[in-house]
Amino acid sequence: MLNPLDAPAAVAAAAEPLEELLDDCNHVSSVELCHVVPVAGTAPGRGWMRSLAQAVYDAGSTGYRVGTRVEPFESPGAWRDILRRQVTEGYMQPTRKWANPSLRTPDEIRRTGELADGVADLIEAHLGPVLSSGDVDGPHLGEMWGRHLLLVSSEWATILYFGIHD
Repeated sequence: MLNPLDAPAAVAAAAEPLEELLDDCNHVSSVELCHVVPVAGTAPGRGWMRSLAQAVYDAGSTGYRVGTRVEPFESPGAWRDILRRQVTEGYMQPTRKWANPSLRTPDEIRRTGELADGVADLIEAHLGPVLSSGDVDGPHLGEMWGRHLLLVSSEWATILYFGIHD
């Protein structure tokens, strides 16, 4: 396993080609991984995922307070499907942001899915397999659309953010 604390920088570098495919002349796409924190000492129970999400935000300098409970997705791998779907057919997909959808080819859309899968693989190479994941609220810094996903492995937790800014 790669060093978990290096994951945010590694994801930032790996996400650059994906972001370039998703960007257009008026919008900038972001795919980022927040700080990575140890899971040790957090016992599953009511609010355990919210506590982990808060620990991730506390490790950074945002001062953000998690306001709602984080419910786990039914499938631990759902976060991968959500990321892939958003970049290929969801709000972040390239064809939605162009007046003429034919400006993006099926090959470019396929490539965005492959790059998203590569980012997901890299995250798990650093953290280990994600055993639980769920939507979490997060700081909104002027994005048009964004999503924050808490990712929890057996030893580490982090938040994957992806979104679109003006």
